[in-house]
Amino acid sequence: MSSRPSPQTDRLLDLVDLLAARPVDGATLAEIARALGLSKTTIHPMVVALTRRGWLLRHPERHTYRLGPALVAAGRAAARGHAVIDAARPAVHRLAAMTGLTCLALVTGAFPGERDELLIGEIGAPPQPPANGASGAAGGMGPAYRHLRLGDRFPLQPPIGSVCVAWSDDPTTVEQWLDRLGSDRPSDALAQITPSLAGIRARGWSVEVDRHLRERLDLLAAELGEDQRGAEHAAALRRILSEVHRTFGLADALPASIEPGGTYRATTVSAPVFDARGEVVVVLAAICASDQHHAPVRTGAEVIDLGERVRAAAEALTALTRGRPPALWQG
Repeated sequence: MSSRPSPQTDRLLDLVDLLAARPVDGATLAEIARALGLSKTTIHPMVVALTRRGWLLRHPERHTYRLGPALVAAGRAAARGHAVIDAARPAVHRLAAMTGLTCLALVTGAFPGERDELLIGEIGAPPQPPANGASGAAGGMGPAYRHLRLGDRFPLQPPIGSVCVAWSDDPTTVEQWLDRLGSDRPSDALAQITPSLAGIRARGWSVEVDRHLRERLDLLAAELGEDQRGAEHAAALRRILSEVHRTFGLADALPASIEPGGTYRATTVSAPVFDARGEVVVVLAAICASDQHHAPVRTGAEVIDLGERVRAAAEALTALTRGRPPALWQG
């Protein structure tokens, strides 16, 4: 049962997001109304109420609003309520500096009436690349995914979330994860993914491989099918695609093993942080692709090196927060 939408709540959240993006200058009532696509009459009562509660501050001369001290207190309370995220912040920034990649701390959790999701708890931006265009320490591409924000959510749909299910001793957990593929779930999905999950447990980290080519081929087939003149070509392309989809499945998106001499278009490398019960509470992830979802070719040795760096950071965070690996841990 999904929750019912709340327009007023959405407006409040949009307002906070807007002012969070302008922490110094803030915005006038007119600018807020224009950015949210609402009238000043609609926005004004909400702004006044938030200002009275200390969530917003109004500049006496410029008549601009910015986030207030009450939100600072709320943020500190949130940090104390999630000690692992508090500890993960410096770890994520160190990992970003070390790898030259955008790195994330993703919080595991669930929303009532919705599927489990991963929430961004911290974002570590890599150092700015040198003026000569040299890449980062691990072949990074400079700042990536600039559109990501704290609190953004990712659905746990394969291959995303493999590190969250790889150590589960409940067989239904993997089945429920695979069911999130819906009609795209292959009949042999469990057989495909079993070696991949075993490989993740053995390494202590997962790597997701770019499937962008498949997506582009699917789009091309659809575009050709809309043009009667391309119907014959579209039919031929669909036959090819059916073979591609059959041979390039979950096992290719989540390789069970990484050959040092091979090449891979890795998009994300992730490792789990465990709590005291041995359950995944945070996922550390290094984003290898760019904003345009372009994943550069890396050698297997480079992918392994990156995976070990992410794993070491996750293991250190598990130890720092007094977590423990689960019984199925093989790393």
